[in-house]
Amino acid sequence: MKKHLCQYAIVRFLPYLETGEFANVGVVLMCPDTGYFDFRLMTHIRRITAFFEELDAGIYRRARDDFRKELKRIQEFLAQQQENRGFAEAELGRHLFAELTRPREVMMRFDGARAILADDPAQELDALFAHYVERNFATKAEQEKLLEKTVFRVLRDANLNKQYKGQTIGNPASYHTHFPFVNMRDGKPLKALKPLHLAHEDPAKIYDHGWAWMGRVEKLRALKLLPEQVLFPVQGPEEKGERFDIFQEITRKMGNEGVMVVAATQVDKIVEFATVH
Repeated sequence: MKKHLCQYAIVRFLPYLETGEFANVGVVLMCPDTGYFDFRLMTHIRRITAFFEELDAGIYRRARDDFRKELKRIQEFLAQQQENRGFAEAELGRHLFAELTRPREVMMRFDGARAILADDPAQELDALFAHYVERNFATKAEQEKLLEKTVFRVLRDANLNKQYKGQTIGNPASYHTHFPFVNMRDGKPLKALKPLHLAHEDPAKIYDHGWAWMGRVEKLRALKLLPEQVLFPVQGPEEKGERFDIFQEITRKMGNEGVMVVAATQVDKIVEFATVH
């Protein structure tokens, strides 16, 4: 199969020019020799509001929708060129892509054009989006580390981070487990937070990881070593379906075991729980 030389660029959402912080939210790909042009943009908002906690989600939606219209105009223009006479103007494609991706002081911008050889440009676009936006390379442990960083920022911004440290809870001689955020009082764990990633593609992994932590909670409770209050800030599937139903089942069972469960994006609830009176 013939490989096509394609150009692509990652779309970044940068709401605050002052800080330079950004989130990868999409990918555009152009194959100048064939006129292929397409894009993928992140539709869900949870990652944006988790990273930029104080941002109105509507700001991202409006910026994304306006940007999508611009990309659609380019896509429709190129499709019309192909329909009229077949696409034979590679230089036009390169010019359009260079103009689209040039540096601009706007919220939706590009990190710079890159080149890649692709057997199937559409499949390559899906793979690039999965890697750079959906971060499908990240393992469960890496994703939970990202959640822990999110929760740490929440505690820090509420001036609560100094009251919480990582602690191994339990009896070193029998059973113990580690919580990344524990508040101690008189040498005993009063409150503990453990962010959980429960958005696995494989529904069985949602069960396995959820049940594993339920088992730890039950064992610590049986040994009378469980902190008085435990909170699981969780990240679950974003779309309705079997994975979401399993996620809800697991989180309901956690609640029945006396563990508080909130979405990792519910900053107010995390702060309310973590506040020590």
